[in-house]
Amino acid sequence: MFSKREGDFSPKRFWRWFARESRGIANAIEALARGEADAEWALIGLNERIRRYDATLGADVIRTLDGRCQMIVSGGTDESVMTLLESAPSLAGWTFATDIDAQPTRRVPFRRAPRPSLDTVEAPVGALTV
Repeated sequence: MFSKREGDFSPKRFWRWFARESRGIANAIEALARGEADAEWALIGLNERIRRYDATLGADVIRTLDGRCQMIVSGGTDESVMTLLESAPSLAGWTFATDIDAQPTRRVPFRRAPRPSLDTVEAPVGALTV
């Protein structure tokens, strides 16, 4: 009665959950891009949830150069992926694609964020540069 649901085959339920969590996932990816935090927890949660819909699917999130988040759904059958993506809501700052449709883009690996460079040293406000 109160057990964890093994299968949740409704794309609408997945997208309702994603709409609630999309801001947190986007913030985690943004913090990763700035080198402030690790976003692995957000991707693990996303993949656990998408596997409730279809155990053969997986998702990855990248930050595009225009600042949008793009969720790429892969695996499973084409029918399963397309059914999920066709029911995707329109969310500000998000795009959704299959691994085939995804445009090649520069991305930040989610396990290693860039660290601040020590090559550039900020000069004090009143400093003169010659």
